[in-house]
Amino acid sequence: MIRYVLGLMILMLMACTPKSNDPEFTIVDFENGLTVAYNYLAIFGNNYQPINDLSSDQIGIPGLGANLTIGDNLKELLTHTWTPGNTMVNNLWTNLYNGVNAANNTLAIAAEVAEEIGADELAEARALRAFEFFLLMDVFGNVQAFKEDVLSGNVSVPQLKRAEVFTFIETELKEIIPLLKPEPSYGKITRPVAQAILAKLYLNAEVYTGTANWAACRDACAAIIASNAYHLVDDYFDLFAIENATLADQSLLMVSTIPPSIHPSRLTIHPAQINVNSPSTSGFQNWAAIPEFYNLFDKINDKRALAFLIGPQKTANGTAILDASGNPIDYTSDYRNTSIYNSGARVLKYALDPTKTNYGDNDIVILRYADVLLMEAEALNELGDLNGAVALINQVRARAYTVAAPLNVGDFTQESLRAQILKERSQELMWEGWRRQDLIRHGQFCSGTWTQKLTVDDDCEKRKLFPIPQSVLDVNATLVQNPGY
Repeated sequence: MIRYVLGLMILMLMACTPKSNDPEFTIVDFENGLTVAYNYLAIFGNNYQPINDLSSDQIGIPGLGANLTIGDNLKELLTHTWTPGNTMVNNLWTNLYNGVNAANNTLAIAAEVAEEIGADELAEARALRAFEFFLLMDVFGNVQAFKEDVLSGNVSVPQLKRAEVFTFIETELKEIIPLLKPEPSYGKITRPVAQAILAKLYLNAEVYTGTANWAACRDACAAIIASNAYHLVDDYFDLFAIENATLADQSLLMVSTIPPSIHPSRLTIHPAQINVNSPSTSGFQNWAAIPEFYNLFDKINDKRALAFLIGPQKTANGTAILDASGNPIDYTSDYRNTSIYNSGARVLKYALDPTKTNYGDNDIVILRYADVLLMEAEALNELGDLNGAVALINQVRARAYTVAAPLNVGDFTQESLRAQILKERSQELMWEGWRRQDLIRHGQFCSGTWTQKLTVDDDCEKRKLFPIPQSVLDVNATLVQNPGY
């Protein structure tokens, strides 16, 4: 597992680049640098996904993390009361910029290497940087976007408007897409992966720039589909199996090449269920599905609902699983203050490996083919092509339901299909890190009342962006804080 460099010098936008008196770099140095840059994809599972899903309408924490040292940070995310001092938000900012720095240093090394480096590998480093800037822009809005040519020393980099960062990312991706390899490659950013990032960019263009670009989103998705390189695997849960990397060239567009610091299922499944001999809840984060989210699912016909654990939990031989006090683990869909570790449906989406202590060999899904289908469906609906949109949605639904349950286009208007698409995305992509983004795009982030969420209040509009961490502002006076913080 990579150890992140958390020093303040990245916040000052300083980096060491090759100097004339340095030993000559070789292609091995470049390859090593590219590997380090790829390792920072773990930020998605470790930092980006938690703060985006915890602030959404899918995840709650019965007891609000009262027994955790990071409880206050979690509680702020759950209740939409986060501040510039939130540690989890600070870690996201810092780690994303460290990832940017790793990509930039890789490109700086490339400029000093005498041997020929493939154009596709250089494009991969640029794509990694573009993806990290995309996540920064999505969460923080106005950020500093910089390329390798400013890293030769102390350089004052301007804080760009969100729309300017959008253009920076768009330009980078459009330049490098033709240079990337067209075929899937496990753990690598190839052409379809960059096209999927571009599709995400255009999907949210109106949020980021004030102007929608549904046609560009449609075209980016259509290019991936037309490549015929991907398809929907038969079993939804194969995507999240212990050895899910074997599906990278079939359904996954991009996965993290290293596991998260904490396995996603271990955040939600009671420790006694993971190891009956170690039922202590010390340090257990206790994530659960909020009731409103759980109730979206057809528990009989939707195979994805098998991810939820409800009722008494038993071992493989039928023995009741007990907590440290000898009480049975018996999950309920509602939240009860008197039984916080049994409140809420638990989500066993990523398969648990009983041979691992903290995490398994499951790679964390970042982008996948079903998301591409649903992104194009949304774009087509916004462009007035309801027939095309429903056809794509039905591809995803065909895998999800035991008994076929296709949508009928005649049952929808553009507005009602828009709401259906948001629901389809919630069910298909649950706990994968994109829900906050979807809610904001659909105007739902500040309009609902969800368990544990304070979404209808005077401050909610500012919550569409996270604050620039106070620790960053303290060392960089040129940065301007987001409104309301």
